[in-house]
Amino acid sequence: MKTFCTILLISLLITCTLSADTRTVNDAIIDQMFDDFNLDTTTYKIEVLSNRLKKTELENEEISIKPLTLKDPLGLFTVIITIFDDGGKIESSQVRMRIRKFDSVLVATDRLKRHTPLTTSNTTIQKVEVTNLRNKSYYSLAETEGYRIKGTVQKSIPITSKMLEKIPDIVSGRETTIVYSGSVFKVTADGVALQSGCEGDFIKVKNKTSKKIIVARVIDAHHVAVDP
Repeated sequence: MKTFCTILLISLLITCTLSADTRTVNDAIIDQMFDDFNLDTTTYKIEVLSNRLKKTELENEEISIKPLTLKDPLGLFTVIITIFDDGGKIESSQVRMRIRKFDSVLVATDRLKRHTPLTTSNTTIQKVEVTNLRNKSYYSLAETEGYRIKGTVQKSIPITSKMLEKIPDIVSGRETTIVYSGSVFKVTADGVALQSGCEGDFIKVKNKTSKKIIVARVIDAHHVAVDP
């Protein structure tokens, strides 16, 4: 009985050792992708979608990866996988995969309406999937200073540059001072902004005295200028 148990234990140890040296082809492809493209395993997740290779497990064999495109490894991604050993090439085939990226970015914690300013109460830094983001995302609230939401943003959605617009220095309906200036004179008049605008923008302004509507350049939050 003791001899039988010893033989069984040795057999199990040998089996475990062989299993540790054996990898599935898919696992090997994923590991090689991380190495070849220097991808961070805490940021990227790779899933093999289709694999026509006949070989399903590797022991001493190695693989090489050749991408079919020059684009960054993200989203749907197809490569040519070649399996070889000391004797040379064993087989080669296309392998299709999905590569997902995750990052800690600024996310809306509530549904944000148009013209809502971003604050610590309606945003947070959270790790989410950013695979399909095509515009700049933000890693801190400070990066969005001076901007507000351009349109409605749903809860749990990452904030991107496309969603933001500059907070205007002058808002439509606000009273402002119109500055008329030339080389030897400067005249001011009370006006009302008919459009919103940031410094440097040209907006329509109504002269409160003459009732005329003019186009003036925004100087700051209280003044617009009529250039000569």
